[in-house]
Amino acid sequence: MRALVSSLLLAMLLGCGASGPKAEKPARVRLAEAAMQAGNRAYAAERYQDAAASWQSAFDAYRSIDDWRGQGEARLGLAQAFARQQQRAAARNVLLDMPGQGLFAQAQRVRAAYQLALLAIADDAQEAAGRLAQARALCTAPCVIAVQLDNLAARLALPTDPGAAERLAQAVLAQGEDVPAVERAAALRLIAQARLQRGEPAAARAPLEAAIALDRVLAEPGFLADDLRLLVQVAQALNDGALLHEATTRLAGVCAGQRIPECTVP
Repeated sequence: MRALVSSLLLAMLLGCGASGPKAEKPARVRLAEAAMQAGNRAYAAERYQDAAASWQSAFDAYRSIDDWRGQGEARLGLAQAFARQQQRAAARNVLLDMPGQGLFAQAQRVRAAYQLALLAIADDAQEAAGRLAQARALCTAPCVIAVQLDNLAARLALPTDPGAAERLAQAVLAQGEDVPAVERAAALRLIAQARLQRGEPAAARAPLEAAIALDRVLAEPGFLADDLRLLVQVAQALNDGALLHEATTRLAGVCAGQRIPECTVP
């Protein structure tokens, strides 16, 4: 009987242990996760220097424990924070080896290639096109950033083939509400740019106004500055003084609110 009671007590104790609190994560993991969260909060608050510092700390912590998924997320965030501060070379250096490094998650490699293409597009269209091709090759079906890649392809086509650029952007819009609002706005802006480039400013105005409406909802100053700068060009092409005054006034306000030297009124 005594043996039976002992066995029952042991079983109860083991059961209590099994349902007890989970073991706390190691200190280094908690440090890395806290730094990632701090970076996310700082980025959302537009404190990009603080975000970069936090994501650098997260990257170092994840690297020290051989956590490649954590490293990848930290590096992608760090590159975005650098890009927001107009530090493109620093952003590029953070991402440079990621697309070809198989230790990172496939989705992270795709995003790195895409970010590298965006960083290159202003200065090196050939490099941007190569990174776009790399991102497409890495992005297995179903590709979760397919519309982003299509809009990027349209941007690359725009200088030499505005018709192809518009077709690519229209294909993005044809996918409907499943497309994120930021990419719908980008596609509309690209259509307006293509039409303006073809000498059709009147036809460019409607998609541009639709892009502005979306970007105001998104409350993204950088995109609004791009929209309004394009609206200035449309007004100039139409010789519409009232529209030109409105567009320059709105653009000046957006630029002043951003306090970014690169945001200027033409």
